[in-house]
Amino acid sequence: MNKIGAATLLLTLTAGLSACTQVTIPEATGDTWIRGLDVSEAREAEAAGVQFRDRDGTVKPALQIVRDHEYNWVRVRLMIDPDVKAYGLAQDLPYVKAVMRDAKKQNLKVLLDLHYSHWWADPGNQWTPERWKGQDLTTLSASVYDYTRDVITQLRDQDTPPDMVQIGNEINAGMLWETGRLKWESGQLTTGSMAALVRLTNAGATAVRDASGGRDRMPPIMVHIAKTGDAAATVAWYRAFIDAGGWVDVIGLSYYPSWHGDFSGLGETIRALRSNFTQTKVYVAETAYYWDKNQVGTTNLPYPETPQGQYDFLQALTPVVKDAGGSGIFYWGAFWSQSSRWLNAPGWKDDDASRRSLFDDDARATVGIDGLK
Repeated sequence: MNKIGAATLLLTLTAGLSACTQVTIPEATGDTWIRGLDVSEAREAEAAGVQFRDRDGTVKPALQIVRDHEYNWVRVRLMIDPDVKAYGLAQDLPYVKAVMRDAKKQNLKVLLDLHYSHWWADPGNQWTPERWKGQDLTTLSASVYDYTRDVITQLRDQDTPPDMVQIGNEINAGMLWETGRLKWESGQLTTGSMAALVRLTNAGATAVRDASGGRDRMPPIMVHIAKTGDAAATVAWYRAFIDAGGWVDVIGLSYYPSWHGDFSGLGETIRALRSNFTQTKVYVAETAYYWDKNQVGTTNLPYPETPQGQYDFLQALTPVVKDAGGSGIFYWGAFWSQSSRWLNAPGWKDDDASRRSLFDDDARATVGIDGLK
């Protein structure tokens, strides 16, 4: 792999990566509504002996079930040096390369979710992997570039390039802490530097471009945060990111009603984003709903915690996103079933994700699998 030095990278980024309102967005997504499932756990579960069953009880490969239910995209996360035997974090590069091959066989497009961490990346966890600890901003940006370029190159070399790339996961509090940490209060950045975060995310976006052979051949870059319940704060975040020179082709949001409020807030957020960033598509990159009661209890839920409630939630969610101008939805944790076979997580008291899977405890698809239309 041809690597780029830190000084050259700095020049590349300083040259000015255009913000989303100023560029021609790659059209890998087209105008087709995205019905997507996050399949990150499926291969690990199957390797541990889980046999996923369709609605009629027929055992099928996980990604065949995805295709048979007319989903057109999948999402898979990629970790850096994870403990592949613990906490559901099997998604190192060899694992993801295998998922990409499986997806291509089923003619599914793929959103590659780059966590840039060895651990779950979310607003409360954005930990720098051990291999990069202690690096200053310039060196860390170069590390992000080199790593990302190598990932995309390896995927292209096996003829499975991603169709969209997510630079970081739920990065409203930044990523690669402490260097890229942000803190927001009342819609205002109070701690950290958006410019520093942009140096890191732009390094990843530039690497995707370079590994893809140029701007016209690269997949769209998604920037994904979890502030859905507050339209003004969400717009303010992306405005600050873009004003700092951040590269974002499409916007990704997380939406879980227990954390992010009701449908009206989601619709308002999407409409506000589409109004402020008119050339930028907006996706719900993560959502999920309970088919069974969570063991510790969950509040602010608009539907019963039953298979039918899960289905009804997803049926109601789709028109909210469409009517607000959104372009698709990805369901998170779709294959998180029979986790006792494959999940080693002694620090977790509650396997919450298993109650939100699209498969029950017999690994049989719930009615919710047909909820997204």
